[in-house]
Amino acid sequence: MRVFFVAWLAYATALLTSSRDLFTQSVYEEGDAGTVSILVLSAKHFDLLVGNYSRVGFHHPGPSFVYVQAFGEWLFYDVLHWVPTPWNGQAIAILLLNAALVALALSVIYSWYPSWTLIAGIGGASLLFVTVYRDLLSGLWMPYVYFAPFLLLLVAVASVVAGRTEHLWVLALAGGLLIHGHAEFLFFVPLLGGAALFLIWRRKLAVAKRDWWLFGGIAAAFASTIVLDGIVHFPGELAKYAIYGGGHGIHAPWTAAWYTVQFWGPNRILGVIIFIVLFALVALLTRGEKFLRSGLAVCAATVPLMSIYATIGIDQINEPYIGYFSYAVPLFMFALLLIGLTRWIAELEFNGAAVLRYAGVALLVIGLVVSGLTHSLANRRPGTVGLTTTLDAMKQVAGTRSIVLERKPHEAWGDVVFLVLAGARTGTRVCADDAERMELLVTAEYVCTPAELADGAHFVVTRKESGPPAGRVIGVLGRTDTSLSWVSTLG
Repeated sequence: MRVFFVAWLAYATALLTSSRDLFTQSVYEEGDAGTVSILVLSAKHFDLLVGNYSRVGFHHPGPSFVYVQAFGEWLFYDVLHWVPTPWNGQAIAILLLNAALVALALSVIYSWYPSWTLIAGIGGASLLFVTVYRDLLSGLWMPYVYFAPFLLLLVAVASVVAGRTEHLWVLALAGGLLIHGHAEFLFFVPLLGGAALFLIWRRKLAVAKRDWWLFGGIAAAFASTIVLDGIVHFPGELAKYAIYGGGHGIHAPWTAAWYTVQFWGPNRILGVIIFIVLFALVALLTRGEKFLRSGLAVCAATVPLMSIYATIGIDQINEPYIGYFSYAVPLFMFALLLIGLTRWIAELEFNGAAVLRYAGVALLVIGLVVSGLTHSLANRRPGTVGLTTTLDAMKQVAGTRSIVLERKPHEAWGDVVFLVLAGARTGTRVCADDAERMELLVTAEYVCTPAELADGAHFVVTRKESGPPAGRVIGVLGRTDTSLSWVSTLG
């Protein structure tokens, strides 16, 4: 446990120090972040059973990450008042969670190789890795959030397959978080986790009752919300996943393989080279090491699984964000390489221990310096404009009536979410007019009723690039890094 707490404190300090303006800068979320914050409002009342929305028309299986964000908003904004806006509290909670998941992965590795210098070296390597691939630990966009639990899943499966069945609970934790986060992990987690369970049975490995109870209890806790949603909102979201699975074409295997290798290097050609070199070096260094051998096998299995999923499970294969979580595979391979090199150097006749001690600490220092100078661990987010003044102007026009929002075109939905969320937080009734397209984004609670559509004060949110606004413009709204929107009243 000492390794976990030290590593968690180190990662948490690095992440929060890099994103220290979360404690001072007001952030108002729109778009995808706004849709999650609307779910956070439900989670704070403990009545949320599903995860964030998917652009293909359903919610992902479970609410765990949303509840983490709700806890952060409640603790750091509502109770402690450490942050100026609710979203900042959500961000801190996710940063602390990511730090904990990576620290837990390191503690599993330490159980196999009890060397603080090795852990320091792997920690430094991970910092250099996220310097190249930013936002993997600091971003709140959900495709980034899956990276840390997938890394933990790979480490846990490798450890269990190698014989440490006491880490079954870690497998259940990582797998449960991933399945709750995205429907795609209904493919990866059962296959990787199921393989570990099969090998436990096949090899007749001893598993303590306590470990089975922990594994089963954690798995049941994650499954409970999915089952309950299926009962309360029968048949729940699971049926929608099956419909989606048959609703798009299958990609060519070489297209899927080309998609997969992009996560192994700064470009695909280098990705292929790094992929080959890493697997070759780790294979040479395994030499009977159980954890190295099982880790290599887990990574070797995950790569084709990623290509298979890209073939049958991804509709828009030109979108890399769907596979951001798989950056965890090359990072785990780098960790395995460091372990193998450490074991090899330790066997040499000269004073290998001193070399390893200096190398591990040096790698950690280099990682800290490079990540600090490049601000790679900073939570980057665009500024927003016009929220308060626009909402006040709308309230003045609407009086006691509900504020009904239309959008032109549909791409203006992000600003509609922006205003709906702001209204919910300030006690002002703001609703979206199009239930068919907007209920998924703002939930049924913030879709206008027939009475509101008939009697409410109507406003149009128009993207500036979409042409002149309808009616009288009363506000300009949006993100500072993209085009803005006009908000106009129709009378």
